[in-house]
Amino acid sequence: MAYVSMVIKAFILAIFLAACAVSAQEPSLAPTPSPDAGAGFSMPVSGALIGTSLVMSLFALLRN
Repeated sequence: MAYVSMVIKAFILAIFLAACAVSAQEPSLAPTPSPDAGAGFSMPVSGALIGTSLVMSLFALLRN
């Protein structure tokens, strides 16, 4: 039983040391490109229509 405990402790220690080694190799992050002007997201359907549809579906589910 003690042997299993030693194996588990060694395995956890190996994982911890591997994680430390990987986290020490932080790559330098590339700068993000600037967004294009006017490249916003436009929805073809109004948010109010989607919200109304969700509320009506919720009422229909609760009614049954």
